[in-house]
Amino acid sequence: MGTPADHLPPPHKDEAIISLFGSIGLAKPTSIISPKVSAEYHRIYMITMNNGIEYVLRVSGNHIPTIKTENEVAVMSWLKQRTTIPIPEVISYDSTCNNPLQREYTLCTRAYGDTMSDIYTSLSQAQLDGFMDQVIDILLQLHESDWTAIGGLKFTNSGTIEMGPVLEETFWQVPDIEAFWPAGETVSSLNIGGPYPSYVAYISAHIRKYIYAIQIHEKLDFMRDSVGRLELFLQALQDHAVELNNVKLKLAHKDLHLANIMYDRETSRITAVLDWEFSGVVPFTRWNPSRAFFWNGLATPKSKVEKDSMMQKFSKRCTERGVTILEDAQFSSPLQEAMQEAATYLRSIVEVAPRGQCQDLVGGWKETVFKNLALFGV
Repeated sequence: MGTPADHLPPPHKDEAIISLFGSIGLAKPTSIISPKVSAEYHRIYMITMNNGIEYVLRVSGNHIPTIKTENEVAVMSWLKQRTTIPIPEVISYDSTCNNPLQREYTLCTRAYGDTMSDIYTSLSQAQLDGFMDQVIDILLQLHESDWTAIGGLKFTNSGTIEMGPVLEETFWQVPDIEAFWPAGETVSSLNIGGPYPSYVAYISAHIRKYIYAIQIHEKLDFMRDSVGRLELFLQALQDHAVELNNVKLKLAHKDLHLANIMYDRETSRITAVLDWEFSGVVPFTRWNPSRAFFWNGLATPKSKVEKDSMMQKFSKRCTERGVTILEDAQFSSPLQEAMQEAATYLRSIVEVAPRGQCQDLVGGWKETVFKNLALFGV
């Protein structure tokens, strides 16, 4: 089963990277270094030019073709145009494989500083307090604009930015589709598209995809007695749409853990927020869907304690500044929360059962889905 990092492209020879640089009008690099550690979805190369300028070349796997690269670049371009959030500058990108690397890629300026997850325990209290204020300022800018649809961003043929399909890290991706699903299934057949005009439209699209998955995958046959109720649930969502759609739509990073934040100790400033590939416009209740905010990237009990502690400090500082990010992201009604919880647990079932995982848990998750459906009279 593995992880996305297990399906990265093999290392590229220097000649291919040099050829890429020539094809986009850049000089030959003087140094090309591939760090031992790669990103989850990209193989990374640190590039140094003759004039001392440094770039980061991120070569993508085929996990979610085209739309992942385009979404990230479109979001970063929008942020550069509309905010002062510190992010790398995109020098070049290709969301196709029609280039010397024969892979999707992004070439960005290098962000200086240290990864916050590596240094936050060594910072002074004053630095941590300042860091917290900078994060709040970043979120305020990110959430300042109101949107009219749920989805990612993409470029039009004329180069302007518009709403695009939803992109979520929990999507079924090419390597696992090939491993666990019948021949012929694709990223688009198993995942939602979009953009969607409302919270109900977004959740309904998910439910329809889950029904489809239940009907075609043999390891989801234990859920087939639920299909009728799920179809009634779809109707109930329409019946309660006014209440359920009472939510703000906001642009969110969605994976703002400490390893995605670069920090300069000397200036005590955040120098860059990285990895915008799964960002997009979401119902504000979903701004932190994986609860990764302030996580240090380590799967240990201690890291959870530290994350919870930072979250408490963040909440306190928001209150002191009169910032209502956390309050604004609360569900507006118990029924709205039940809608989301039903979809979340159903997604979990559809995510793990085809892989043969969590067989001791899926029965309980099914009951949780039913409990939330019952609140709709289903």
